[in-house]
Amino acid sequence: MSADLFSQHPVIHTLLKPWEEVFSVLTYSVSLSICLMKKETVATLKKIQFGIPEIFEESASASLKVLYGDIKQVLKVPIINFIFRALAQYEKFLYTGWQQVRSSMLTMSAERAAASLREPSLSFVPERYDWASIMGMERLKKVEKIVFTFNYVNPKLLLIALAWQESLGYRPIKGVALSGGLIEPGILLGLPSIRLIDFPEADSRQKELLWDIMTVKHSYDIASDYRALALYPEFLQPVWSGMKEYVSSDEFSLRSRSIKEHARQLVHTNFPYPVIITPEDLAGMYSHKDAAGIMAVIALFSDFLADLIIEGECIRRFLYAPLKSG
Repeated sequence: MSADLFSQHPVIHTLLKPWEEVFSVLTYSVSLSICLMKKETVATLKKIQFGIPEIFEESASASLKVLYGDIKQVLKVPIINFIFRALAQYEKFLYTGWQQVRSSMLTMSAERAAASLREPSLSFVPERYDWASIMGMERLKKVEKIVFTFNYVNPKLLLIALAWQESLGYRPIKGVALSGGLIEPGILLGLPSIRLIDFPEADSRQKELLWDIMTVKHSYDIASDYRALALYPEFLQPVWSGMKEYVSSDEFSLRSRSIKEHARQLVHTNFPYPVIITPEDLAGMYSHKDAAGIMAVIALFSDFLADLIIEGECIRRFLYAPLKSG
């Protein structure tokens, strides 16, 4: 397919139509009317499909399980993140796209790029809590590892999403001279497997909390970070209550855009290996509708992940804010 013909593709002309097509299966709207929904609406979600279609590890085919295993080893975390579970609906693309970013993700150059996105400067100052007294040391240690895991991997995921987005937008990642050597694959020591709550099966307290997160964020679904922390509602509830006003602030929006654009520059300056997948490559693998779906999912997560980097920093500050003396 020629570049001229593909420029007429709806996802390049506008993301509106692909979003409507790809996410017509979603069970709720992200318009402001979501804020007016009754609590009883949550109960109906047990009866219908919820959120963005995704493939979890336990439901993956044999070939997809192998790919998932490699992704975890390369990214050094014990979880397959949402972006991969959503794109697994398009397994051929996920395999191809992953192979193009894999080599760079095993370099110190990309590791430094991800590190530069972590712990962004924010004005947000959380309330102080004595978490050990509230939830006990055993549960607190589990929460600390969950927060560390997502704060470690989310910048890497943003770089991957933007590398794909740039390449599919005819701005390929050309690769730069390798600097700093390679890193060994392997999940970081001490990180346990992470359980994610399934929204329809959550209890009423967890549902109400997760629904409020979706409402405030006007999101299509719930990030893995929150699905994991919802299993510790005595932590997540006061944390979310204390940060949700900031999540809706102008500063948050500006910082998110800044992080995203910084990450976009980093994939061009810090990825040693090329990422050159094109819309024509997608056209050779998928229908126009499916190609639009892939691009729409990537666009969604490029915004989603920039926000999560900030939200993760807010959560980290709740964990490590010093207690008041006296």
